[in-house]
Amino acid sequence: MFKKTITALALASAIISTPLFAAADAIKTVYFDAELIAESKARIENGTATTEAKSSYQRLLEEADSAMKVGLMSVTDKTMVPPSGDMNDYYAISPYWWPNPDTEDGLPWLRIDGKTNPASKTDETDTVRIGLFTRSVRALGVAYYFSDEEKYAEQAAKMLRHWFINPETRMNPHVRYAQVVPGVDDQRRSGMIDSRSFSDRLVDALALLETSEHWTEADDVAMKAWLGEFLDWLITSEQGTAELYSPNNHGTWMQAQIAGIAYYIGREDIARMAVATTKWRIRDQLNRKGQQSEELARTRGYHYSYFNLDAMSYLAQLGAKLDIDIWNHEYKGRSIKVGIDYIAQFSDAKDWPHKDNDVKKGRFQKYRMLTVYRKADLAWGTNHYDEVIKEIGFSNAGIDNLSQVWAERDAYLIYPKL
Repeated sequence: MFKKTITALALASAIISTPLFAAADAIKTVYFDAELIAESKARIENGTATTEAKSSYQRLLEEADSAMKVGLMSVTDKTMVPPSGDMNDYYAISPYWWPNPDTEDGLPWLRIDGKTNPASKTDETDTVRIGLFTRSVRALGVAYYFSDEEKYAEQAAKMLRHWFINPETRMNPHVRYAQVVPGVDDQRRSGMIDSRSFSDRLVDALALLETSEHWTEADDVAMKAWLGEFLDWLITSEQGTAELYSPNNHGTWMQAQIAGIAYYIGREDIARMAVATTKWRIRDQLNRKGQQSEELARTRGYHYSYFNLDAMSYLAQLGAKLDIDIWNHEYKGRSIKVGIDYIAQFSDAKDWPHKDNDVKKGRFQKYRMLTVYRKADLAWGTNHYDEVIKEIGFSNAGIDNLSQVWAERDAYLIYPKL
């Protein structure tokens, strides 16, 4: 039923453009709370921000300055040719698959869960490139908003045009050849997760850039048209409709991706459908203890448990804007809260009771939950996670550890407890 309904909505909907160049206090953000970031910006400007917020702001500027130097990127930069022969198609190799040692040509490749094949992370494909592109544009967009420095918006606009708009270098609006496995499948549904950063990284950056003179009305129209085509492909393609039924983080991120893009371009009917289905995920993906069986079965259980809750928190944020209460939804003792509480109780790797290759290697990245903790407390108006946030602490990490910089930025600058 869900598949048929959302497909019908996609075919019936047209792009509804949001107002251009709104005043700074009327920006229609997607996940960000416009009033909260405005207050955070004001505190940076008048010197009343917390030490952590000030440090996070400085790290933001460092990351944006670094992004100014990476240059323009496009899917046409890769050297491997997609199965279609069209270099404008996104192309990537699935990370946990390896050449078959028992065959002369290495085909078909075999899966080793949790062990990343370095061949999937080279410049020959688009995997690393899409990550660098989206994180750079996000840093530039947020830095532009907080600093009012037009140079950041100008560079972001150039990068966006090069990736999405210019005919010679634009990415075709699909990810049909994402996470290909040689000798197995060149159109895999799991590849949909590669483009999640178009939602969690780009849509709010785009909303912030709309106030800049360097992001024109023509840019806005072309960008929303591209996203509209991409959204239609996500929710009508065989790969996309199949991925919606994935019982783990892949399905949750598929929903978050659809919801974020749909909300940004004004297709709120589709966003509402994607958000509302999170209630079904809470029922099926969590038990009453807050454990996520699909994620804990993986070789990196802590990471994937966090990863799935992160996607759920994005959907819950949009739910609050669409009057769909995900934060407080409960089904027979299962809820986002019990899921977050289950993770929050483990303060050290030695306490984590599940088999986990990351923990064996000494990688127990508690800081990755910072954003989820902060979003939850803000949504509920509580201080429930203050102690666990305090225990994790503020590392003042350098930009060589971007995942921690991002987590701390979210917790202290983007979603601060004012």
